Amino acid sequence: MQHVPTQDRIRTIIKSYLSFPAKGTTCFDPCCGEGDAILEICGDNNFLFGMELHSGRALQAKEKPFVQVLAGPFENCIISNRVFGFSLVNPPYDWMAGGKMRYEEVFMGRMNNYMVQRGVSCFIVPTSLFEYRGQDVLKMIYGNYNDVRILKYPEPEFQQFRQIVIFGVKKPAEKVTASNEWWAEEVAKITTGDLPLLELQAEPLYEVPYINPGFIKTFRVNHYDEVLAKHESQTLDFLEKLKPKATVKNLTAPYYLDKAQLALLAVGGYIDGKMPGHYLSGRYENAEIATTELDVDSGEETYTIRKTSSSVFYILTKDPDETGSRLREIR
Repeated sequence: MQHVPTQDRIRTIIKSYLSFPAKGTTCFDPCCGEGDAILEICGDNNFLFGMELHSGRALQAKEKPFVQVLAGPFENCIISNRVFGFSLVNPPYDWMAGGKMRYEEVFMGRMNNYMVQRGVSCFIVPTSLFEYRGQDVLKMIYGNYNDVRILKYPEPEFQQFRQIVIFGVKKPAEKVTASNEWWAEEVAKITTGDLPLLELQAEPLYEVPYINPGFIKTFRVNHYDEVLAKHESQTLDFLEKLKPKATVKNLTAPYYLDKAQLALLAVGGYIDGKMPGHYLSGRYENAEIATTELDVDSGEETYTIRKTSSSVFYILTKDPDETGSRLREIR
């Protein structure tokens, strides 16, 4: 499979087409490589999820500020539907086993399930895809997206890589009908490079929606990666997760302070030194989870924002722990 990372100059141009919400949104790159492309395009304020088949590149991506990175084949992933506000899809360029479909088609088709309505997708594919599967790919694009723009790389990148960028805004799936002549003309425009140019925009053309800020119920892959498993089994972080949490030594309280007991102490006013030897303080952390549901019969969407809160307690103890810290945090 051919791996063509998104070029540095192209990332900057793609970013100029996009406007992200101030609160951030949930973004996905199913072929993220080392993670640099989606990090540059989406910036630090969004919640990034990635997936990468190559073990070495997946390990590099895991070291970067993603919420989660899966290692394995995209066709083996299990992901909740309609959860991403933006996707960057630069898939492998090759035929699937059997020679009936290409990897580009599989990636583009699966992303249709994972995008929220009005979510923005950006596909980066070669013109050769349309030489073999042009009409089928175009039907899939126009049947699932509004406001479609098909743009060719600027020079000299276009002559070197023969790649195009496709933007679209997700809509309910529908069947698109047109004459064979029209489809043939559209395919010919792509294969010959008779397309508008991908160029820097003074103002963004696509507004990415606010959706599921960092929360996805299901995001996993049915795949065992021996290299990744060996690496993770040797990391300190992995071993630390297996160790039981150390308890605070020399507690003056008559019992171990678990979450429920801390909550009772906070409600009862036992803070700020009223319990000898401890300073107990608590606060709430608030978050919003946005979901969109589509009525397949009527085509109507229901957009819901659910607010959640959780308690965080801090204890200042008389005696430090093994690291010298006297502050304990319990969630």
